Amino acid sequence: MKQTSEEMEPVIKLLEEIKSKFDQIRQPKKYYRNSDLKKLFGLSDNTICTYRDKNILPFSRMGEIYYYPIADIENMLSKNSNFDLFGNRY
Repeated sequence: MKQTSEEMEPVIKLLEEIKSKFDQIRQPKKYYRNSDLKKLFGLSDNTICTYRDKNILPFSRMGEIYYYPIADIENMLSKNSNFDLFGNRY
């Protein structure tokens, strides 16, 4: 019995990886939360609040949780970039 369980372990691990990939495909992330903005862009809580108050950052609010549409933020970053000055190397 122990030998069978050891033989199945790589198969189970592979199936878990496949399931994880399917879960990501089915539910693409559409919104950032405060923690995402802090981690990805290095923003502080105060900066995020200031950007919301000045309407720099598009958001929706549900209760006490703020959601920031990923597509809108990516669009804002593209519009405010100077990447075209560098011959689109980035």
